[in-house]
Amino acid sequence: MDRRQILKAISLASAGLLANPAVDAANATTVPSTDAERLEKAHLKAMNTYPEFMAGKRLKFGMVVYPGMFLMDLIGPLTVFESLMNRDIYLIWKDLKPVNNTHSDYAAYIPIQPTTTFENCPTDLDVLFVPGGVPATMDMMQDQELIAFLTEQGKTARYITSVCTGSLILGAAGLLQGYRATSHWMTMAALPELGAIPVRERVVMDRNRITGGGVTAGIDFGLTLIRILRNKDYAQAVQLYLEYDPAPPFKAGSPKTAPAKVRNFVFDMMQSAQEHAVAVAKKVYKKPRG
Repeated sequence: MDRRQILKAISLASAGLLANPAVDAANATTVPSTDAERLEKAHLKAMNTYPEFMAGKRLKFGMVVYPGMFLMDLIGPLTVFESLMNRDIYLIWKDLKPVNNTHSDYAAYIPIQPTTTFENCPTDLDVLFVPGGVPATMDMMQDQELIAFLTEQGKTARYITSVCTGSLILGAAGLLQGYRATSHWMTMAALPELGAIPVRERVVMDRNRITGGGVTAGIDFGLTLIRILRNKDYAQAVQLYLEYDPAPPFKAGSPKTAPAKVRNFVFDMMQSAQEHAVAVAKKVYKKPRG
């Protein structure tokens, strides 16, 4: 089996087109000659040995991108989802021009390239996802084109999800009415104004709504979703593959644990953003009648 045949086997297995998802690479007549080929052969052998990690239908992830989003809000879950086999990932925006983070110094050198437009996005997404990013979130809450897209996709998406302040955008689209949800700690006060029930947890699941807390919670969110979409073993395998074993140098990642001086500094710095988020939520949310 040459390299082209091995790549084809992986592709077919990922697409679920082989009765036995791992073609028996052990019977290959050609000895792999490069690191890439050896890795491909090991991949096939592992798939043959542990078929439970190939189980499940092909998944469709639709991940909204927009100017001013926090890059980590997108990249954390994206890295987790990219680790899955048998999936398609769509980065969605109004057009296919690179999306620059207009509120960050890394705007010039880490643009995000959308792969699908609102118009061409599949309507049978397994996961509809929205990242956060202050102050851009407040602009997106008032972007009628984005809100219309989310409202329509929300009718058919299997899971409606977000990380950080992305939950406020979902709320502005009316997708969190009556649902438990979380957000970045500084914008939790805006959730009730959007019809949501605020819950201060790392990841919150209420029926088919799954929301993650601020920024770094995106990895926890992604692993939680893999457990739901695949199984616990698969989620743990991805966690190990990513070596996600956090051990932060400071116990300051929450208002509950941060030193008072640090907490007061960040509160003072972000208070205007918190007030803005609440004001925009009150402005855009239309409470359901009855």
